[in-house]
Parts: sequence; C-alpha cells; structure tokens
Amino acid sequence: MAFYQCADSIEVRTTPGKIYEALTDWKERMAWRKGLRLEWEGVNQAVVGQKIMARVEGLPPHFFQFKVTGLEPPYRFFFEYTHKPLRGRASIEIIPGQGCCHVSFYWLRVEPVGFLAQLYFRLGWGLSGHRRQTQQTLQMLKAHLEK
Repeated sequence: MAFYQCADSIEVRTTPGKIYEALTDWKERMAWRKGLRLEWEGVNQAVVGQKIMARVEGLPPHFFQFKVTGLEPPYRFFFEYTHKPLRGRASIEIIPGQGCCHVSFYWLRVEPVGFLAQLYFRLGWGLSGHRRQTQQTLQMLKAHLEK
C-alpha cells in the first residue's frame, strides 16, 4: 500500500483565534468554502471524536469522511480520514507572526482506499488534485478573513 504526505501553507493577516474558528466551526466553514457541504454529529464546533461527512463539488465531485482526533485551540486541529476513498492522518497548524499567521495543512500519512482511489493516485491525479483543492481552500480562507 502506498502512503502519501504533503504540506501546503499560506499567510493570513488576522489572529490565530479567527483562523481557528473559521476552520473548526462547521457552519462558518461551509459559508466561506465554496462548493463544500458538510454533515456532522452534534454541535457546530469541532470536538474530539466528532465525525464529519464532506462533499466537495467539482469535476468529479468527491466525498470523504473524517473524525476529529485532537484540538489545541487556537493553533492546531488534528483529524483522521476514516472511509473510502482515503484513510489516514492530517492536521492544520496556525503559527502566529508579525501581523499575520502562517496556516499549514499537512497530510501526515494518507493512503487511498479501494481500487479506483488507488489507481487515481498511481496515475498521479490524486495528489495533484488534493494539492490543487487545498490551495484553493487556503485562498478562500484568506479571502474570507482578510475582507
């Protein structure tokens, strides 16, 4: 089985708390992340153990599930992909700087699950598609918080 790792980041001119809130409040996240639909258990704010089902519009549209595995407000958010097409760990880290914050999204150890997902990644489309989506998401986060 092949595992994938990557990191993408952006600088955002706001406080760590505002970034953390935009990432971990599911209703707010759907408001600024165009094309994202989320379903979750319990409250609107991320809590450890909470399961989330995500649908991302696009060509092709795709679905994934994850579970919140750790929270260190307002600096870190850990989660784990739990079902097809992905399984593995990821995190988001917010590092404060001079008038801005460095926001990084990490795939720590992620594997495609199922024949089609594995083929998609072997052909090179999976990782490049993920990176493109992550960069778009980070740009949307920046636009939302710096308006």
